[in-house]
Amino acid sequence: MGTNHVELEEFLNAERVEWAHREANKAFDRGNQSFAQVGLKAAKRRDDKMLKVLDIAANILHQMSEDQMGRTRRMAVHSEDNFRASAEHTEVAMWREAYRLMDEGKIEPWAKNHPLEWIYGAAALLCGYNL
Repeated sequence: MGTNHVELEEFLNAERVEWAHREANKAFDRGNQSFAQVGLKAAKRRDDKMLKVLDIAANILHQMSEDQMGRTRRMAVHSEDNFRASAEHTEVAMWREAYRLMDEGKIEPWAKNHPLEWIYGAAALLCGYNL
């Protein structure tokens, strides 16, 4: 496990996570439900590799968001109309929620095209399950 853990952390970077997220969006636009289903099945199994990918990817996206909006977000906490500027980017929140639900084993049979199933598809792509 230790070797795979290090290799996975070295493999995942901002460019790869953004690429997988774009591929999920393209699959959604094409109506390629099988893309989402591969990830959803792995999420239901609580696949260890995919859980780790979700965790790392969420952290990468959080860091990207912090790099882009960090100072603005921190300053907004002290302003009167701070919600919009202080809120986490949607993509970060979605990847975090996908991780949380999978970690807790709360993968429900959602309606077709639920946003999180596409995040699971993107994570499966990063794992090499979704080719």
